[in-house]
Amino acid sequence: MCYGPNVAAAATLLASTDVIGVERAADLMGALLKAPVSTGFVSRCLVRLDAALTAAGFEDALKGALRAAEVLGTDETPGALTTAATGADDCGNPHVYTVRTMSAYTGGGPDLIWFGAAGNRTKLAITGFGILDGYRGVLVRDDYGGYLSYDAGLAGVQQCLARLYRYLDDAYATGPVSQVWTRQAGDALRETAAAVRAARGAGQASLDPVLLARLRHSYDQAVAYGISVNMSRPWHKGNHPGLILARRLKRKAAQVWLFATRFDVPPANNGSENAIRGYKLAAKISGCWRTLATLQRHCRIRSYVTTARNHDHHPLAAIRDALNGNTWMPPQPA
Repeated sequence: MCYGPNVAAAATLLASTDVIGVERAADLMGALLKAPVSTGFVSRCLVRLDAALTAAGFEDALKGALRAAEVLGTDETPGALTTAATGADDCGNPHVYTVRTMSAYTGGGPDLIWFGAAGNRTKLAITGFGILDGYRGVLVRDDYGGYLSYDAGLAGVQQCLARLYRYLDDAYATGPVSQVWTRQAGDALRETAAAVRAARGAGQASLDPVLLARLRHSYDQAVAYGISVNMSRPWHKGNHPGLILARRLKRKAAQVWLFATRFDVPPANNGSENAIRGYKLAAKISGCWRTLATLQRHCRIRSYVTTARNHDHHPLAAIRDALNGNTWMPPQPA
């Protein structure tokens, strides 16, 4: 039986989602579309699309557009590979990474989203992606050490407040009485984020200086108390977690508060976390990928389908166009 481009596109779309594997995609093709296909057919469709994207230079074009953005968000999560795959050289700690624009925060247009995979979670792996090296904009991220060496060349860094809120809650749980400072610090950040939202909604370009100074003073006061109250507090693993966190919040204060002075920078990295969440679901539902190469192929296809869809290009049409030699390409900066 011979199938046309629409069946090939549908099979590819199903198999390229994060929660439907090749076998399940083949089964759904027969159940939903009455187009029974083999797992081999579905796998070949994925290989064909990946080859088409590579030949068109889609990933390079996407990375170029990302490097030109003023604000980017990045995140990473473990990638599920077979035991045999993780036993290979330089593949003992596979991770999936994402880098994306944050335009939706400011209403500046649809976002570009790139996914990639590497066999480890190192600075060398991040450098190999060819996106952040030489980037001069603002990076919204967590405090993972692999990103720290980029800080000097960036216009700024925004620490993800959603992560910081969780860290503050964890420190508070170690002793609600002694760690009450975490509540004051968190309240100051939440009130600032709310004030920024209100100011942006009212068309303002900055916060009232008096308000900002008051909130920042409350934060600094809380952090100073957190350092002093935990300086000699015993902990079975060395320094008390409250002391480690308070010192970090003092050292990174400029990165924690950037969003309060730059309204084009979101206070949290939720967009990146949401983008990469599918890979965590895939590990729970569909199991693992057999090789790092197949995981990297999945990332390239997801980059294409997700970004094209963000730009109002129907995913089936985008896949069909790519298979027919007319790959959709991300808009390039003027």
